Amino acid sequence: MEPQLFQVIVDALGNKERSAKVYANQIKRVYKQVYKKELTDPKLAFLRSTKTVNYVKKIVNLTARKNAATGMLMGAKTTKAPDKWITKYREIMMEADKDYQKFLASGKRKRPFDNAEREWGRISELHKKVAAEIQARRLFDLGSHITASEYKVVMAWLYLKWIVNLPPRRLEYADTRLITKQEYNQLKEKTDNYVVMGKRAWTWNVHKYKTIGKYGPQIVPIPGPLKAALNRVKPIVDAKNAKGYIFQNNKFRHFSRSQFSSFVKWIFKTYLGKKFTQNTIRSIKISSVWSPKQEDPLKLAMAMGHDVRTALLHYNQN
Repeated sequence: MEPQLFQVIVDALGNKERSAKVYANQIKRVYKQVYKKELTDPKLAFLRSTKTVNYVKKIVNLTARKNAATGMLMGAKTTKAPDKWITKYREIMMEADKDYQKFLASGKRKRPFDNAEREWGRISELHKKVAAEIQARRLFDLGSHITASEYKVVMAWLYLKWIVNLPPRRLEYADTRLITKQEYNQLKEKTDNYVVMGKRAWTWNVHKYKTIGKYGPQIVPIPGPLKAALNRVKPIVDAKNAKGYIFQNNKFRHFSRSQFSSFVKWIFKTYLGKKFTQNTIRSIKISSVWSPKQEDPLKLAMAMGHDVRTALLHYNQN
């Protein structure tokens, strides 16, 4: 049995499995778009083709072009393609990235919101709307008998309380578990994110996030209102998931990050009528405080797990 493409990339280049899967998907997607059939050649000969290079070069969307070129570059490196092909894809990738940074800095990027301060105000109050539904349906009274669809509403309430009480991060919530301080201290490896429950103080210990290589693990004190919300959810979490993952799918297994991303979209479509993603929420948060200086942009960037330059380019839109 032939190894999967992402595993070939991992073995050849030492990439993380998650990154390798992204590259593999890009390679398969481009092949299918260019040649109108599924990829079967393990040697990826199509990468060494002017037809493929020209296709990637002509992709209009800058992000899509950069991602496609990155996938092709990794594929070329994996198969030890001649340097000229590696150079071609690297140049396309770097040029697309350069153009994208110019585009972000130009302020022409369209946003799905007009007034960030007003929009953040609406988001900040949204948990009350979900709480009213929970109360009307008496969902907390169901305890361990709660269904997955019912728990989805409870999770929506908890998520909305979370992003109001702590600066919204990327998708770290999907990997977050409830754990006692003693259990946390006994872990040999910390490969997830953890709500560490001390006798009094609780913290969110974030070990699995995009920029951990730069900032290291982050320990975030959990404010009282969020701690109270987590305490309400804890009995359900304990009953439904042995490892204590808070955000769970319809089989009560913890969300993958893509599932959590879809879950966030569902929340805002259902309760606000907006097509907001987690990145949109981060954008609204930063834009809502940047101009009036209600919060320190440097501290906010640290709390959200990104560089302040990222905020300037990607998020600030006042």
